[in-house]
Amino acid sequence: MRSQNSLDKKRIARSFSRSAEHYDEFARLQKTLAGELIESVSALRISPADILDIGTGTGGVAFLLGTKFKDSKILGCDIAPGMIKKAIHNNRYENVTFEVADAENLPFADNRFDLVVSSTTFQWIEDVAKAFSQAKRVLKPGGYFAFITFGPKTLSELKQNYKIAFGEEAKYLHKFKNMREIQAILKATGFAVLKLSSNTMREFYPDFRAFFKSLKGLGALNASPDLPKGLRSRTKMNDLIKLYETNSRIGKQVYATFEVIRVVCRG
Repeated sequence: MRSQNSLDKKRIARSFSRSAEHYDEFARLQKTLAGELIESVSALRISPADILDIGTGTGGVAFLLGTKFKDSKILGCDIAPGMIKKAIHNNRYENVTFEVADAENLPFADNRFDLVVSSTTFQWIEDVAKAFSQAKRVLKPGGYFAFITFGPKTLSELKQNYKIAFGEEAKYLHKFKNMREIQAILKATGFAVLKLSSNTMREFYPDFRAFFKSLKGLGALNASPDLPKGLRSRTKMNDLIKLYETNSRIGKQVYATFEVIRVVCRG
């Protein structure tokens, strides 16, 4: 039996597929972090022949890699067919290709890639240890693995205001792994962790509804386990909105915190 906080792969694939058409409209933070990931890879001063982008979404990171590494072959994969369809539609790079694949069961040969990257994907993976193990398997010995993911302080305002409104924890929100947990899993998998850091960033929205619409537009909210009936109640939802717009506001905007964990390691 699945726990209340467990992730359903089919639900995630459907949710992100549905969000694919409008994903880029809401992915402000994701675009910023994609740029940061490319900068961290650039700092390695490597010339990888084959690169894998896990959780490529609509292809943002893969396209940046295609520009940065013009002589490399870049393969972007994602569990959501809708995202891959959109990425293929957007693709203007001869050295970039895409295919549907599950990060926990990558359909690629051992020791195939010189570099494996991922941006804001691993927080949606149920068995992170298995995903890291797969990344290690497809990476050539001595190859690099660089990724960005979200930590447990992410959406802290939503969790806090929900608890006040409902008198209980927001159990429907996925519990992200912290930096120490991620480090331990990587070491157990056999990676040498070269860089590991965490900080919080705030995203601002005109109001709670715009914030909530953004989460839905990114596919993140619908990828979480079933929402409790209370959250679908108009009265309870209105209580949450009022609390959020009172407690999590600066000036005319409300904000949401995201904990960003950045990792660079070597196989």
